[in-house]
Amino acid sequence: MFTMGPILSDEIERGVDEVLAYSSIFNHHMNIEDILRNLRVKSSRKDLIEAIEYSSHLSIEDGVVLSKQYPRNSKHNQSKKLAIKNLEDTKEVLSILNSCQQITGLAITGSVAAGVNAEDGDVDVLIITKPGWVWRTRALAIYLSHKHPNGSLLCPNMVMSEESLEFEESVYSAREMMQMIPIKDVDGITELYANNKWAQDMLPNAIQKQPLALTPIRDYPWWWKVMKTPILGSIIESWEASRRIKELNTSTKSGESIYTKSICRGHENAHKTRIEAEYSDVIEAIS
Repeated sequence: MFTMGPILSDEIERGVDEVLAYSSIFNHHMNIEDILRNLRVKSSRKDLIEAIEYSSHLSIEDGVVLSKQYPRNSKHNQSKKLAIKNLEDTKEVLSILNSCQQITGLAITGSVAAGVNAEDGDVDVLIITKPGWVWRTRALAIYLSHKHPNGSLLCPNMVMSEESLEFEESVYSAREMMQMIPIKDVDGITELYANNKWAQDMLPNAIQKQPLALTPIRDYPWWWKVMKTPILGSIIESWEASRRIKELNTSTKSGESIYTKSICRGHENAHKTRIEAEYSDVIEAIS
């Protein structure tokens, strides 16, 4: 027996249609918790389920919410297993980053945070550092991704200082932020959310995911000790920032990439721009 009013039910149903239109861009299926996190309408879990059951085109099958408007992805379970495997394979290098005192926030982002991955996918991470540590920390993460036996999937595409944690307001950024899986939060991730409260307003049912518990591993390259020395380390930071910022700003072809002393956001494939363009198209189609 449905107890929810028809107006609220219709509003939630439209909200679910919007979420599924968004997830169709990634060929990704969502469960109830995923839908609730991404829903732009305030709803309880109970009301969400009732709205889906009341709908003529929505259903819950095998734990995921489906719409007659979009085909079922027969490889979805395979993508989920791949995400689990890729994350497991990367845990050792993540544990090394987790041990760094200069890192105050560490989180899994992107497709693995959403619970899926492609055959050629990697493990995107967000790193938040103490002020003045962005480029040295990035150098360590890049070294681990190239030289560590288990680092090939690590993709540190966002390294940010605690001083620069504001994101541009958008549906894409809000959903990326609210699906992150925290690993380390020595106020870094907490400050990220505090500096972007608009994301919680945009996604009123979203709550921060439970952290992934990893035991810190202190297995650094020999040169990391040099990086940590007070005077020489600061000189190296300034030198590394200066040369890398110049190099990356010269070579970048993406309007999304940001390279400053406090931000290294290497979105060279303009993923956000492409997704937002596709999102605009699918929303227009269902309007």
